[in-house]
Parts: sequence; structure tokens; C-alpha cells
Amino acid sequence: MKLRIVAFDLSLTATGYASPSAIGLLKPPELNGVARLQWIRDAVLNLTIDAHMVVIEGYSFGSGHRAHNMGELGGVVRLALFEKGRVLAVVPPSSRAKYATGKGNAPKEQVLAEAIRRLKYEGHDNNEADAMWLLAMAADQYDAPYRVVVPAGHRVALKSIEWPRLDKQSK
Repeated sequence: MKLRIVAFDLSLTATGYASPSAIGLLKPPELNGVARLQWIRDAVLNLTIDAHMVVIEGYSFGSGHRAHNMGELGGVVRLALFEKGRVLAVVPPSSRAKYATGKGNAPKEQVLAEAIRRLKYEGHDNNEADAMWLLAMAADQYDAPYRVVVPAGHRVALKSIEWPRLDKQSK
């Protein structure tokens, strides 16, 4: 059985997602407030119907830009995944950056450049690149057949994450 992981870099304007078979952006139509949260929640749930596990990027506590709104989105998505029985891993942004670049404080541009170089990403969107790195981390942790090889110093980032146990009970 091929492990199906879906990863998300949550955003109110363009949520990046990555799975073994697809990479893309969830861009809500012109909606505001709770209607926008609902649209993103439903889109995430639709993409995770057959997933064995879901990975999302954790909160960036160092950035104050729209932190309350992002907290609402993160809470809505986490609760929805929980209610649907999805297995969830949350990766701190600094762990994602360290895994991608070797430095936990690497700027988004460097993370994107490493996605282009190491993951053969052909796009130019930070949200998609971040989702691809989240997917790569989970694939590495669970030794999925589509994992990529990164230097050992980068892999140290995997140890800072509470990875859920996957068993035969998972989808």
C-alpha cells in the first residue's frame, strides 16, 4: 500500500498543498470572514478524503501580520480534520526551513530555491514550495517510496516534530 500524505501551508489567500500526485493552491473566491474560513476548510477536507495522514505548517509565532486571522484558520482546519478522524502532524515553520535549507531561520526565498533544486519544483510560489517540503518531511519520517534525500544535518529537524503513529487502523 502506498502511503498517501497530503500537506498544507495554510493561508487565507492561497493555501499551498502537496500530495504524491498533485501540487497546487487553494484560492478562495471573493469571500470574507467565516465564509472564507468555511471555503478553505471544505477544500482541505475534500483533498484529504483518502489520506492516511495530513501535515500542516504550525503557527509562525514571530510574525504579527494577521496572526489572529491565521490562528482562526488554523483552529478551524485542525478541528475539522479532527472531527473527520484524519491523522495530523503539525510542523513548526523553523523545522520546515531547517529541513529544506539546513537553517531554521532561512528566508522563504531560500526555501523556495531549495524546493526548485532538490524537489524539482517547477513553480514559483512559496506556499506550494512550503507544502512540498512538509510532504517531503513526512515521506522521510515514514520512509515513503517517494521520499527525497537531504543531508543528515537537515534531517535533524524531523526530531522536533510530534509525528503521529500510523498503523493499520489508519485509512
